[in-house]
Amino acid sequence: MLQRLAYLGTEPPMVRSGDYGADLFGGSELLHRVPPWERLPVWRRKGSDGPISNFDLALHLDFEDWEAFRAYAADPTHDAASKSNEVTSFDEFTARVDWYYDGDAPPTRAGHVKHAAMFIWKDEASEGERAAAIAAVESLTKVEGVERALVGHNVGNNPTDYDWIMDLELPDPATTRSFLEGSAYREAMNAVAAATKYEWTARLSHVMHRP
Repeated sequence: MLQRLAYLGTEPPMVRSGDYGADLFGGSELLHRVPPWERLPVWRRKGSDGPISNFDLALHLDFEDWEAFRAYAADPTHDAASKSNEVTSFDEFTARVDWYYDGDAPPTRAGHVKHAAMFIWKDEASEGERAAAIAAVESLTKVEGVERALVGHNVGNNPTDYDWIMDLELPDPATTRSFLEGSAYREAMNAVAAATKYEWTARLSHVMHRP
C-alpha cells in the first residue's frame, strides 16, 4: 500500500507533487494490542477523550488548481490504486481535507517529520471557541523544534471530508515525540478539543520523502 501511495505522487501527470508515510509511533497497532472485547467502545467514550490511536498511513497530493484535481479523480491510476487500497484499509475511516496553502513550494521537506491532524467542528462550538482552536495551533510555531505550523480549512464539497487540518513540520522523530509529549502541544489540543469532536481526530506523524 505504501508503494501505491508513492506511485500516486509521481505517476498521474496532473499531480504537481506528493508525499506519503506510515505513522512513526505505531498507528493502529496500539489499538490492536488490546482485544476488542476489552476496549471501551467509541460510542461509550466521553466526547472530549482523545483518539484511541493514530491513523496508519498518510497521502499528501498537491495540485495547481481544481481542474487538475478533477482530472486526477478521473485518472485510471487513481481509480486502480483506490480499489487496491480498499483491500488493505477501512475506506470508511479514511480522513480527507482539501485545502489551499500559500507559496510555491508544497509543505514537504525530505527527512523532516510531518505531524498532521484533521478535525471536525462541534455543531455547538461558538465562533470564539473555533477561533481559539485555530489560534492555539498557529501559536505552535513559537514552540522550540516546530519548524512550521499550518492550518488548512476544507474547501471541498465531499460530505465525508473533515473540516480542517493542522499541518506541522518538525526536524526529526525524537523532536516530534518530545513535542507531542510536552505541555505546549497538550495545551493547544485542549483548546482544539473544546471546539471539535475530538474523539474523531485523524492524526499521524511520518517522515517526509519529497524535497
